[in-house]
Amino acid sequence: MKEKISELIKVFTRVVTTIFIIASVYLYIFWGTQKVFSVIDIFGILIIGFVSAICIIPFMSEKEYSKKGLLALNILYFLELNIASLVIGFILKWFCFEVISSVVLFELVIIAVYVIVSVINYKIDLNEANEMNKKLNSIVDDMNK
Repeated sequence: MKEKISELIKVFTRVVTTIFIIASVYLYIFWGTQKVFSVIDIFGILIIGFVSAICIIPFMSEKEYSKKGLLALNILYFLELNIASLVIGFILKWFCFEVISSVVLFELVIIAVYVIVSVINYKIDLNEANEMNKKLNSIVDDMNK
């Protein structure tokens, strides 16, 4: 249970950090140093991070998924995050549906956050798996001596 809570916190912090970095760059490019995050914007980002963490729970089950099942789960996860981000973004007026370019740009930001966090998670998981394999190989080597 402790490991699962730790994983949820990791997902939350990675998503929130990535959103803050991308949003900061976006604001700087399009608005300069005059635009700042409001408290409500910060809460919106935190809610998106929370939704991201909650939606990752199905991945934490002990069940083994087939490749198709895992792909379907990933698509569902992305759609859940996308919908949550669009709803929160619309409510907080981060974009306007009447201005198609703002919707497209917002969607690109959602995709960028998803891809960046996915790559970070993949790299970290790969490193952890490699460390576990090294330890297992060391144990097997010790047993064979």
